[in-house]
Amino acid sequence: MNKIERSIELIRKSESLALKMSPEGFHLAFSGGKDSQVIYELCKMANVKFSAHMQITTIDPPPVLKFIRDKYPAVELIKPEKSFFKWIETKQLPTRQIRWCCEELKEVGGKNHVVIMGIRKAESAARSKRSEIEEHKNCSYNKIMLNPILDWTNADVWTFIRKNIGYWCELYDQGYSRIGCIGCPMQNAKQRINDFKMFPRFKYPIVKSIQKNIDKGKYGNFENAEDVFNWWIGNYSAKEYLAQKNQQVINFKWI
Repeated sequence: MNKIERSIELIRKSESLALKMSPEGFHLAFSGGKDSQVIYELCKMANVKFSAHMQITTIDPPPVLKFIRDKYPAVELIKPEKSFFKWIETKQLPTRQIRWCCEELKEVGGKNHVVIMGIRKAESAARSKRSEIEEHKNCSYNKIMLNPILDWTNADVWTFIRKNIGYWCELYDQGYSRIGCIGCPMQNAKQRINDFKMFPRFKYPIVKSIQKNIDKGKYGNFENAEDVFNWWIGNYSAKEYLAQKNQQVINFKWI
């Protein structure tokens, strides 16, 4: 049995549980990325009952939203009650260590459902420990995650898309290997900086929210909101960023 057949079989075997939890069937977590395209197509091939939903984070790349509206009009785009920028005002900036953004903006969808997700072990060390069927860590959500392409490689995904779908978001042709939120703290610094070069209008509301934190006495080691923003996208520790900035000032004085 090849990977496609195995994934379809897993989805079909899980449908009875999905229907037991909700008459709507599966809740498919869609992002517009290559992996979510694959699980969407697999659900169609499996001929199971499902509906696809995208949790808008308010820092989604515009080309992704356009791609979904053009190619996946059946996907429900769900706006959050509070934007990413408003969350910054109360929780401060998300970091690799304190990444509240997924919990508050993405994981809220699919309560009381079996949620089909496009995560893969090859994406990160943390995901390599995931299982095909899992209960959500927050029991109040009452949802089970199904990960039918967990063992697929990047090559598997692209081969499937080219053979069975034939289109993808334009960002992949512009150098992106993964598609997610603009400035995601799990990206490297080079990619985060590039995000804000491509989509500069997202910087201002973030800096504005940072300033509101500064007004409350947060980020006291930094001179201003711009400094905080530059530290944040650079993936430095605060100590590293400030030391580097001070060194640059010293070097400049000696030129």
